[in-house]
Amino acid sequence: MLTSFTTDSNFRKLKWDAEDSVRLQKYVRYRELYRSEFSRPFRGVITKLLQRYPMQNTTAQTLIEVNLFKAVTDFYKYLITNEKFSVVTDAQNQALWELIAKENNFISVLKEVCVDNSRFGDALIKVALSDSGVKIFSVCPDCWFPVFKNGNLNELEGHILLYDIVFQGRVYKHIEKIHRGFVENEIWEIANGVLSRQIQDITPFGLLPVDDFSDKWNDFNLFHVKNTTESDTYYGESDYKSIESLVEEIMLTLSQNSKIINRHANPKLAGSIENTELNPLTGERHFPNSDFITMGKDGQKPEYITVDLQSEAIKTHMDTLLQFFYILTKTPPQAYGIDISANMSGESLKTIMTSAIAKVDDIRTVSLTNALTRAVECALAFAGVKNSNVSVSWGQNIPTDIVKSDKNKISNINILTQDKEGIDSGN
Repeated sequence: MLTSFTTDSNFRKLKWDAEDSVRLQKYVRYRELYRSEFSRPFRGVITKLLQRYPMQNTTAQTLIEVNLFKAVTDFYKYLITNEKFSVVTDAQNQALWELIAKENNFISVLKEVCVDNSRFGDALIKVALSDSGVKIFSVCPDCWFPVFKNGNLNELEGHILLYDIVFQGRVYKHIEKIHRGFVENEIWEIANGVLSRQIQDITPFGLLPVDDFSDKWNDFNLFHVKNTTESDTYYGESDYKSIESLVEEIMLTLSQNSKIINRHANPKLAGSIENTELNPLTGERHFPNSDFITMGKDGQKPEYITVDLQSEAIKTHMDTLLQFFYILTKTPPQAYGIDISANMSGESLKTIMTSAIAKVDDIRTVSLTNALTRAVECALAFAGVKNSNVSVSWGQNIPTDIVKSDKNKISNINILTQDKEGIDSGN
């Protein structure tokens, strides 16, 4: 936890205290899970598989990668933003805001924020004023350090962003110290992973030592969005935290069962030596085109060696794991396009997805709506409009059916990336 803006030993050595170190390590892990880079997060289980099934062996097995992490994140991203999202401000300022939103592709920024909020538990929206106008963009929280007054989580004093900047082919560290109404900029040279020397003249980098915008906006220009959180922590909680071990077990179970099925797709034959043929060149006996195990003698009839796969037990185990997955993620199978009938109405989906919708409403209430509102107010202030009234309209997560007649109604259901339209009997 940072309690001052001083570029102290933690930053000079690019090392953090225990809390921030754990947080940044988790961000790395969660990014890898989202991107299907499982070699490090699941190193232990992959090692166990390779020990049991060495790569030089014909029965070598690797982990079957089923990225349920990204599936969860994408579902909530679309559920949060899928229906008639809009930002409304004063009538005389609405056209200005719509121009700013169009130039910044604001809906894309919002979707990036939803992805970061799900996978990291934290997301950031930044508003800046440049020569080309107002800029709104998302910032990955792996470069972010909030600063608290006297270590009190309820007294936020500002933010520090620390990230690489490239100038004339060299990599430097850019430190932004975000205060209410202004930002301090520092550029540092790096040597052996340490901040070695501060650059005094940063104007060639296109930066001012102090960017004072207090005459336009006397508050922070960085806005934090967090997932479900607790009272004793400032940071949100990743959607991946509670399901990581469960998804690992699902992938491991699927991998092992797949290997068993593949191994017995071409079963071995067993029989007596009389069933084999003699190779006159090698003098060895073999059975043509098959793995053959010799056993017994006197013309014992060849038989396939098969295995009882216990397919029902395998299916039951997988179903149990997936049920826990749905419970912990607050998503039903229908969230992933499973078991959706062609005529399922919007009201039916709302009932099925009650937990998911409640979670989305919680995310919006905790911080997303407020962060977006403040970001838009800041953007308008940077454009010259002070004290604007801004509200966010989310629409409906799942559209209500539109009744066309007494006998028919149309359901327009948007699940993940597919718009599904069905006809209900209207009973």
